[in-house]
This record gives sequence, structure tokens and C-alpha cells, in this order.
Amino acid sequence: MKIDGNWSDDAAWGVVPYMHKSLEIFDDPDSREVLMNGAAWIYNHEMKEKYKDYDRRCLLALWSPCEFTTTTGYYHFDHYDFFTEVYCICPFTCDFMNDHYGYEKFKYIPYPFTNTSVTEFGNYDADCSWMGSIHGQDHIKAVETMLGFKYKFLTSQKNTWMHHPYEYEKCTHVMLPPDDKLIELSKCRSSISFNMIYMSPNSRRNNLEAFELFDQGIMPQFKVRTHEITTSKSLMLVKKDPWDLVEDFYEPEKEFLYFENFEELRDIIQDVSTNFEKYESIIEAAFLRSKDYTVEKIYRYIEANDESLVTWRNKHVC
Repeated sequence: MKIDGNWSDDAAWGVVPYMHKSLEIFDDPDSREVLMNGAAWIYNHEMKEKYKDYDRRCLLALWSPCEFTTTTGYYHFDHYDFFTEVYCICPFTCDFMNDHYGYEKFKYIPYPFTNTSVTEFGNYDADCSWMGSIHGQDHIKAVETMLGFKYKFLTSQKNTWMHHPYEYEKCTHVMLPPDDKLIELSKCRSSISFNMIYMSPNSRRNNLEAFELFDQGIMPQFKVRTHEITTSKSLMLVKKDPWDLVEDFYEPEKEFLYFENFEELRDIIQDVSTNFEKYESIIEAAFLRSKDYTVEKIYRYIEANDESLVTWRNKHVC
């Protein structure tokens, strides 16, 4: 397949360009099939024009269901008409959109990720970490919990752009390049993961199943930091939520641990910091599982369009 990336609507320092480096090595310039990577492909009709006659016009939708969460966002059915297939990380988006089209245009995939940065493991110098920006009380509570330990709080925001003053006060690493971020992550015995979007009150509501808890201001989204954690050999601590998308890809208790509340999170981090050897088998199992979701594995599935290559559970897809 021909590989074409455009992330003019994605963070230039973020995971999409990083992931694309592992994807572009498969580029076949002579192919009449194309795989497009980046949110700009949705609505930029000039970019699409050069591929209008291709046999397969495939899109990687690594942002879903964000297109449903804005008041003026780029979600329109006709934006997706151009694509023959859309490979999407949200099972609820897949079901919703396939109902509209009447066939399986949208296909549920893991977030493809290959960690090419961490080459040495086990050099731990922190008890816990969290990567992200503060969008809700859960994030503040997670940081407050980490303050009792040696921690790393890595954020991609920059000074006055930060979402919350607390972020500026407590973060330890700001705007790290992806390579450095993953190396720092590999030095943390445990890392916290949330697989939710914390929505604006102005977000549009529709019949998407993921909006069932709209009034609580949350909806599910599988976060790539899940793979970033497991491929860096940090113990993944996942906030239990109503959807548990993480279970499509990793097994609780064997490959990660849940926490229901922040008192439980504190107790887990404390035990990990003092009895780390108890958790090493979970870290290793998650690391091995993460190899099912590499960029190459997901690309080969897309290239072949072969359901027999699926290694994930798909428990949320109808």
C-alpha cells in the first residue's frame, strides 16, 4: 500500500508522527491502494483528490470518538464517504457509523504502536507516573496521590497553554520529545492510565452508545499511553470505568491492575514501591501482549483486510 501521512491537525510532537515513522517503511509508491494517517484527511478534499481513483482508500482514525465531542467539530457522514475503509480505535463509533452505511466500512483496531525508543529496561528511579493534561477531577486526584511518592508527571502542554494551574505547579516534564518521554516512562515502576474523555458541557449529544453517561461528562476512549506504558515495562494501573475498553487488549490482574478509587491507587503504588518483585510477572506479560499491537501487525491486518489476523478481543463490537 501507499502510505501518506498528514498531521496538520495533530500535535507535531505527539504520537501520530512518532507512530508514522514505523508505518512509512511499508510505503509502496506504485500501489493503487492507499492508507492515510492523520485527522486532516477527514475534511481536506484537496488532499483527497489525488487518491480518488485508487482501488482502496483507507483511513486510520486514531482520534475517535473525539469527532462526536465538539460543538462545531468535523463530524459529518459525508466526510467519510470518500474512504472505502476506516480503521478506527473506537468500537462504539464503528457500530454507529456502520449502521449508517449499512455495511462494515468502519473496522475496529487497536491503536498501532511500536516503541522504538526504549532499549534498556529496569533502570527505575521513580515509583509512579502519569502522562497527560488535566481535564477533570480524576486527573487532579491522580496527581495528588502521586505526590506522596517519587513521581513523574509528564505533560505535552506548554506553560500558559496548560489546561489547569495545577498542571503547571506539579508537572515534572513538559513537552518532552516522544523518545525522551518513553525513556522517562521506562524508569517508573508503575504508571497510571485513564481510558476516558472528559467532555465539555457544550459537547453535542447523539445516539452513540458511548454517550450513555453524557450527563456525567465522560465517554470512553482507548488511550495510546496504554501501549506506551506496557512497551516501556512499567506496571499499568488503570482507572476502572463503565466501559473498560482496555480489556479488549490486556487482561486484568495478569497484564495490568485496576483501581476503583484513589485510596486504592495509593495503596497499590505503595506496595509496588516496597514489593516490586511481586509485580514483575505482570509487567512482563503485558510487554509480551503489546507485541500483538505493533504498527507492523496492524498494518499487515489492514493490508490483507483479513479478519483471521485479528488478535484482539472485540468484546465491545456488535
